[in-house]
This record gives sequence, C-alpha cells and structure tokens, in this order.
Amino acid sequence: MVDDHEMDAEKLKEVMSVISTEIPKLLDALNKQLSNPESAKKMGEVVAQFYKQMIDSGMGPKEAYALTEKFMSSFSLGGMIGKVFAGGKTKDDIDEMVEERIKERIRKKMSDD
Repeated sequence: MVDDHEMDAEKLKEVMSVISTEIPKLLDALNKQLSNPESAKKMGEVVAQFYKQMIDSGMGPKEAYALTEKFMSSFSLGGMIGKVFAGGKTKDDIDEMVEERIKERIRKKMSDD
C-alpha cells in the first residue's frame, strides 16, 4: 500500500515535470510579447493615458506619478511572475501568512510536548 508521503512525492514530481517544461515556454512567449516594438508603443500609450486621466481627475502631479509607477509595475515581467506565484497577494499578505503558519507550528509543537 502506498502511504501519503509517497503519493505526495509522486504528485510533486509530476508537478515539477510540468513546471520545468511549461514555465520556460510561457516566459519565452511573454518575453517576446513584451519586447515587441508595437507592444511597447501600445504600453507607452496606455501608461500616458493613465497618467493623463489621473491629472484630469484633479490629482496632483506627484500623486499621479506615484500611481502611474505602480500601474507600470503591473506590466513588468518580474512583477507578473511574482503575482502568479504569490496568487496576487502583496508582500505584506505573504509576510502575514508566513507569520501565522510559524505561530501555528509553534502552538502545535508546544501542545505535542
């Protein structure tokens, strides 16, 4: 009979196999799309329009610039990958999740002893 650890190891091996073949393909396709001159032009237009809308709505230039920076970061390959692996969560969300898991393990360990 196969125990849970063996099943987990087999599932992990299968997942890692898919990741090792599919992620490079995805990154290559994404990189090609992002480095395409037409895509870059469109992205520039979208960012400029975003900034203009912030200004037109009465926001000050500093605030509009800060929001535009955040908006532009959503287009970065690193930012996209980070969001995918974080499930859309922010660094603070992830820090809180890690902290809570550590606390849970400490509580469990203390109750086991």
